[in-house]
Amino acid sequence: MAQLTPQGYKLNTQNDWFSDERELYLEIDPNWNLDPSTPDGLKIAHDAEVFSALDETLQQAYNSKDPDKARGVDLDIISSITGTRRSLGTPSTINLIFSGVAGSQVLQDAIVESASTGQRWIIPQSYTVGPGGTVLVPARAVSNGPIQAEIGTITRIITTMTGITGVTNLAVATPGTDVESNAQLRIKRKAAVGRPGNNQIGSLLGELYAVDGVRRARVYENVTNSATLDATFNPHELPPHSIAVIVDGGDDDDVAFAFYTKKNPGVFMADTGDEVDVLVTDPDYPTNTQTIRFNRPTYIDMEVVIELTDPADELPEDIQDQIREAFLEFANGSMTSPSCGFRNRGFDIGESVPFSSLYTPINHVIEPYGNAYVSTLTVNEDTVNQVIEYNELSRWTESNITVTIA
Repeated sequence: MAQLTPQGYKLNTQNDWFSDERELYLEIDPNWNLDPSTPDGLKIAHDAEVFSALDETLQQAYNSKDPDKARGVDLDIISSITGTRRSLGTPSTINLIFSGVAGSQVLQDAIVESASTGQRWIIPQSYTVGPGGTVLVPARAVSNGPIQAEIGTITRIITTMTGITGVTNLAVATPGTDVESNAQLRIKRKAAVGRPGNNQIGSLLGELYAVDGVRRARVYENVTNSATLDATFNPHELPPHSIAVIVDGGDDDDVAFAFYTKKNPGVFMADTGDEVDVLVTDPDYPTNTQTIRFNRPTYIDMEVVIELTDPADELPEDIQDQIREAFLEFANGSMTSPSCGFRNRGFDIGESVPFSSLYTPINHVIEPYGNAYVSTLTVNEDTVNQVIEYNELSRWTESNITVTIA
């Protein structure tokens, strides 16, 4: 039967059970006819199947208490011990340009819409149109998932606002994410383990990842007295005794408050180029306010051009859509199983893009079509690794992925 060993749960296979029970029968009568065609042989085979199924059930129960093996609801329960919840997905985000009469208000919770797809976007807080007649306003998709928005497509104002005359987007949307996979939840749970602590990078990261809508987070610090480059202690030339928090996703106010709850007094908050300043009021001591500075990553768009050769004419008509979807899943870490051990976290802030890794999502799709292969592949018109700086994040959108068949 199955056993608990120092190496874990040792499972008996159906063949093991069959052999064990057959030996017990033969100990009673060495001449017992136990051929699988006989009633007694069939009984042993049936028992072996039942016992191995019970063993597998017990193994699932054992694995359900191991965060590295638990799945689904079992993993949700383990994660809840550290206050970690499976994300039901995050919305795409985008910057909009509203035009109108100077001083007019872009209202909180106002809705705008994409003219091409009908996808709706919501404004998280109020903004005032400046003297020039425009204002830059961040927005998020109403629904979760990798919602796309091409340049100049968000042009419809659904919520009537006095003095507001138009809206558009000058850049593509940063795609959100679908429901968190088991692999992604394990990563977040490990980060959240340090959340209850203080004065630690791990506790700050745990707090940031607990913010609804946060997709990626990185924390850098300079512990030296100098802003001079130091490969070991200050590789990014941050100001002396400073910390740089870079967060992708999440509302500004929520991210700032998470940072505030873990920040050490007197630590300088560095600006890495795309800073956000938010005035935070302590909920326990309302007279205590502090401006919290964190940063958004600079997004580097990845333009991928693929040419496939299909000598047997096997590839389906929707192959381009399949490859585009695979790239988006690959980039956010939801394509490969954690058992594969290869890039199941996607691309993080400050993580460069190895050129060779880009074959993975393509081969993942065309593998069933044995004669098809990649004839040419470029990223940003080149065939080299794409270097992403510490304060940057690669951005992957459907419109930047082109697939042709030779």
